[in-house]
Amino acid sequence: MILSAGEADEPRLSISNRKIAADYTSGGEENEDDEKTSDEIRAEMRKKGLPYDSTLYFAANSRRHLVPFKKVENRNKFEALFRDFPSGNRVPKLDRKDYLVRYREPQKHKKIWEIFHSNINRYEMYSFNNTALFTEYLDYLGTVPILKARGKSGGTQVKLFLVFADGGEALVKPWRVPREYETLPDHYYFADIERHTAEIAAFHLDRILDFRRVPPNAGRIFNLSTDILEHADSELAKLFYRSPAKNLCFMTECEQHCDLHENPVCGNPDTVEGSVAAFLPAEKEAKRASWTHPFKRSYSRKDKAVWETDPNYCKRVVMLQHPYNSGRRLLDIVDLAIADFFAGNLDRHSYNTYKIFGNFSTVIHLDHGRGFGKYKTDDLSCIVPLTQCCIIRKSTYERLLILQRDEYKLGDVMRQSMSTDRIFPVLYEPHYDALNRRLDIVIEAVRKCISNAESEEDVLKLEPRIEDYVEPQPPDDET
Repeated sequence: MILSAGEADEPRLSISNRKIAADYTSGGEENEDDEKTSDEIRAEMRKKGLPYDSTLYFAANSRRHLVPFKKVENRNKFEALFRDFPSGNRVPKLDRKDYLVRYREPQKHKKIWEIFHSNINRYEMYSFNNTALFTEYLDYLGTVPILKARGKSGGTQVKLFLVFADGGEALVKPWRVPREYETLPDHYYFADIERHTAEIAAFHLDRILDFRRVPPNAGRIFNLSTDILEHADSELAKLFYRSPAKNLCFMTECEQHCDLHENPVCGNPDTVEGSVAAFLPAEKEAKRASWTHPFKRSYSRKDKAVWETDPNYCKRVVMLQHPYNSGRRLLDIVDLAIADFFAGNLDRHSYNTYKIFGNFSTVIHLDHGRGFGKYKTDDLSCIVPLTQCCIIRKSTYERLLILQRDEYKLGDVMRQSMSTDRIFPVLYEPHYDALNRRLDIVIEAVRKCISNAESEEDVLKLEPRIEDYVEPQPPDDET
């Protein structure tokens, strides 16, 4: 994030930073032209399909050892996946009561975020391969004018809450670390820094896996001065300052990596990347229930959770408890575990559902910022819900088998899916190989469950039907 310290009107990259930019765009070839301006460097990045005006390219340390990003020539594998295979996670015929938001006059609610809200239902956040919605909504998140900005209090990491000019809302997580940054070996999962790219990748992964439970999320390049500071409330505005390097910096109230002076969010000099997540309907309109994850980690440096030491925990405890002993909930937890394993996200302490749908409704997948932090190692504890419970949706397993085939390879499809994002390349290249490796691990785990079961049907479960679900009644003394 260091610019040369000249006084000229046109800022220039220092020689060391021009070499860094060349490393990314050409796989290690140096650019010896000392007279190229930052705008010219960024124009070259743009031509090669790489993001520009990104703090990623201006870190101080040399990165000549990095794996070059692969250029995406087309999206053939991504398009073929959705063209050749219909959704296995089919939604039954819906009644009005199955929708989350029920506008009295739908014709008056045509804003893109209102359309998104109106399509959320008991079974899905969005419909299968809704290309029109995604194209428009992701573009909206990346470009719509900002009306208000404030710090999002609570939580462990820095976040911003935005209100757009048309009344839409979004949650922003700004750039904190370069794409190649791996979680430090001595850092616990609950101390890791969050990555904006992980939030974007989680949405694309959700769509490819056909879960449809993660709100849309897009990358955006912010001018901290004109996009945020000019629209900030008084509490946020007073946390902005110019650093000694002349970069505009800020911080919000949070618990980790949140010291205004030691690790602020800084632009280059005003520009910074961020992820922009679509906001779900307000709590007063759509109340959520928060559940402790049945395989929650101890969040302790010394203690382990029971499931980490008891291989029979799922069948001895979880599968006997409501709401995991009937309906769809346990299958949803296994799906979530698979998504978290692909992302390497160990920070899954709770999850949400919508109260209006009772206990027969999809799980909402939120908070993925600590994912995609490691690409060299795989943490098998993420898929303990699968390996202990030994059940999985048949449709999920069939989707995984498709994504293992070369013509629909998960890593390739992910890269192509995210290639249209404004801050592409979203992930560092080795993450795509890690996705393919982890896919093989999950499929092998399912096969092992099947080989140990009396029948394949004991492991591969058909989609539960709401007609067969009966909500447990409380004991007489609690009524």
